This record gives sequence, structure tokens and C-alpha cells, in this order.
Amino acid sequence: MLSKIKHNEYFIKLFQWLGGVVNHLLPKKKRIVLYSNWGFRDNVRYLYDYLIDHSYNEKYQIVCASNDFYDLDRTVPRNVVFTRSKIDTLRYFLTSNYFFYCFGGIPIKSVKNQTIVNLWHGMPIKKIGRLESGMSRDINYFDYLVSYSDFFSPVLKESFDVDQDKIIIANAPRNEVFISQSGSASNKDKVIAWLPTYRKSSKLDSQNGASDEIIPLFNDLDDFRKFDQFLKSVGIRMFVKLHPLQDRINIPKDLTNMIFIDDSWLFEQHTDLYTFLAETDALITDYSSVSIDYLLLNRPIFYVMNDQQAYANTRGFNYTLDQFIAGQVVQNMDQFRYVLSNLSKGQDGFAKLRREKINTFYSGSSAGIKEMLGLVGI
Repeated sequence: MLSKIKHNEYFIKLFQWLGGVVNHLLPKKKRIVLYSNWGFRDNVRYLYDYLIDHSYNEKYQIVCASNDFYDLDRTVPRNVVFTRSKIDTLRYFLTSNYFFYCFGGIPIKSVKNQTIVNLWHGMPIKKIGRLESGMSRDINYFDYLVSYSDFFSPVLKESFDVDQDKIIIANAPRNEVFISQSGSASNKDKVIAWLPTYRKSSKLDSQNGASDEIIPLFNDLDDFRKFDQFLKSVGIRMFVKLHPLQDRINIPKDLTNMIFIDDSWLFEQHTDLYTFLAETDALITDYSSVSIDYLLLNRPIFYVMNDQQAYANTRGFNYTLDQFIAGQVVQNMDQFRYVLSNLSKGQDGFAKLRREKINTFYSGSSAGIKEMLGLVGI
């Protein structure tokens, strides 16, 4: 039902009107709902952990609503409910004081005694929301939206078409682990993570300068094997996590130092993405907002951007590269090998730039989770 509503303008308007009427009539309970239609992860998962660790479930019923809990629901704390039902999710939304989401959302505006918080899932390096090409529908159905600082707030304001007083200057719940573990990692061999951002196709329109790459810089299976041997020779283990929406790719099964992972793998290792990233020595990414978050660790970041013009012509950027880059840009395989060789030797020439970006991207007065919950009335 919700998936049909999401893509049909008539259903959206009808659903919003009917939902608004029902939402106004139903009394609200002392309940916090944490919602994600894309797996129970990212900011809602970190917020859930905080709420449980600090016994908020003694004061509020906590409802976790998602399509996948990665076995988190095997152990259910007191006064906590897990649901995969879309009907139950809607029912809890309509009868709860607080509703948080970072993926998805329900297109019904709040009423008296109800607060809806959009945690979102990263600061907008690339165009999102109303700034995306072809996006015209209203996506402003929340009371508060989280922004890291005044640097990002104007773009978020325009992307969601929200008033300034709806924007809370706060850190993302998922960033708490970075704040607590900033500084050098302690791995014997270098452990790095590569998180390519989502690309609509591995073969973008040729007029935009795209190639036939499987993932950036890799054209065939032999490229993976050669690069795996290179990583082994310089003492680096690289964990590659593709974007969850990215097309699955065919990779050799015999790689030893280039390891492909996903959310299921992380949960099998009894960890999560940001806890895992906090233990790495460096990050490789591109236009993903994870680079903004990883800055809090003050460790090297490399940007693989060989399709920069193609991406600009398709998805588009909110900022120039100089505004958000805090490390070496890589545009071909030779450069990739070169910067990783330097990393293996402990060379890092971007520490000063990273500190400058941290001062730009993060407000000194930005709220942590406790303060953010207080700002929304919890």
C-alpha cells in the first residue's frame, strides 16, 4: 500500500487528506516510533541503541518499524515492539507522540501532541529532494529536520522546502561512535573501507562521459585479481561495501585482500557500518555523505572520481568539489595504487585540510543525541 502511495500523485493527495483527518481524531500515546522502509539501520538504529542503553523504554513504549531487522528482534527488551507490518506501522504512526525516520517516511503531517523528526541519512553533497531533477511533490511532512551546521542548512531548507525554524543543528546519531573514537586506528596492517555512492547504472549515458566499468576503475574480473594482489603486496585489506540499491556485480571468488561486504555481513560480525568504519585506517568514497561523517575521525579520505562529469550531468551536486573534498582525488588506477602505497607507508598530507573542513561542516554548538531529544520534547 505505502509503495503505491509513494509513486502515485493522486493516491498521495488522497492518502494525505484521509490520513490527516484520522490523525487529527485519534488520541496519541506516550510512544516513540522508529521507522525505516530500507532496513532497520543507520540513524534510526543508532537512536534505538541510545534509547535502550539509557532506559527510555521505561518511560515510553518504543516501536521499531521496518522491513528487515537483521535479527535484532530476536531479543526484545521490555516495552519494545518490532513490526514488519505496513498496516501496523501506519496504526502506530497515527497513535504515537513521536515518530522518527531516516529512510522512507509517511506522507501525513503531524497534529497536536505529535512530533515527527526527519533524521535523514547524510548531508547533501549531491542533489536530493526538491533539487533533484523531476522532483515536484511535497516531501515536507515533518516537524524537525537535522542539519550538522549552518553550512548545510540552506541546501537542506531548499531541498525539503522547509522553514528555518524546522531545522535542528545536531549531529547524526550514527556519528556518536566517530566522536568517541577519533584519532588513529590501531590495526597492524592497514584496513580501509571503500564505499562507492549509488550510480543509477554501471553504464551511464555515453554522452556524459561514462564507461563500461563494473565499479569505478574496474572493467573486468582480471582487474579485481590484479588489484587484490597489489593490496596484498602493500599490506592493505580493503572492505568494499556497495550502495544497497546498487546492481549486484560479478566478482572473483578467490580474492583475499579485497573483501565485499553488505549489511547482512556486518550483522553477522556483530557490528554495524559506523562501528566498523571507526576501526578502519582510511576511507575511500566519492560523492557520498559518508565522507562528511568520517571527517570526525580525522583519518585519511580518498575520493575515486573518474566519472565526475558524468555524475554532475545526471544527479548533480549542491557544492563544488573544493567545498567538500578533504583528501586526494583519484581518477585512474595508477593514481589509486600510488595513494594506497603512500598510505601503507603512513604518509598523510591532508590532516590540516581535514581539520579545516571539520570546523566548516560541524557547528561547535551542535546537539548530541540527548540534546536533540530534548529539543523535540523528549
